[in-house]
Amino acid sequence: MTALKVTRGDTKLKMERNDMLIHGREFQIASLDEIHFKIVDEMKTVPRGKVLDFPAGTGRLSWMLHNEGFDVTAADIEIEGFCNPEIPIVEGDLDGRFPFAAGSFDYACCIEGPEHVENLYHTFREFSRVLKKNGLFTMSCPNYSNIESRLKNVFYGIIEPAEPYSDKDGKNNGHISRPSFALLKMALSYAGLEIETVASEKTKVNQLWLTPLAWLIFLFTKVKGKKGIRKYWLDESNSPKILMGGNSLIISARKIR
Repeated sequence: MTALKVTRGDTKLKMERNDMLIHGREFQIASLDEIHFKIVDEMKTVPRGKVLDFPAGTGRLSWMLHNEGFDVTAADIEIEGFCNPEIPIVEGDLDGRFPFAAGSFDYACCIEGPEHVENLYHTFREFSRVLKKNGLFTMSCPNYSNIESRLKNVFYGIIEPAEPYSDKDGKNNGHISRPSFALLKMALSYAGLEIETVASEKTKVNQLWLTPLAWLIFLFTKVKGKKGIRKYWLDESNSPKILMGGNSLIISARKIR
């Protein structure tokens, strides 16, 4: 079997089939590859501090941030699969009260977690509670506002399959929350978190053929003008980076109260 050596930023990787070696530790390759690297690249530019990684999964992002000099605490509803004995991990539920005191962290990450929660407003309030004032919250979730998702909603009446699903013991929910960008912004705002940046993990090539339809939506946004911006945040929801964005949105928000 031939290994493919890849360098992204300062992180040297070795990829073999379903495994990835990061800072001397092997993690299973997953759909979070681009998201994790984008987040770490951004975190390299900020002062070091205490980070909450929740849900942490196998701990790849926790490990990457740990090796960048951050003081990382991980949390997840299931902790058995966490691969980093150097990093403390606590059992926690995104739908419950987080097991941390108020103002415990400078940064918090919730990567591909919001779509799994029952109450998005509660989850974001808990992240805000455990962050220090002016702390930074970084999250990612499926981009339910790109043009492909909008068309699925038109033709299917729902963005993703309707059947409820979870793991075999029922502890991990499937995508039971499917918020648009505007709903994410509302929930963040209610929690005292103000969006600073929005990005996508990659370009979604297979929706480029829908560009003419996107231009119609851009025109609609322009026609609606200030009223559309004030009432529906059309300037953001219909921006190219969201409307033509990839499978996931990466959002950073600052705790302002």
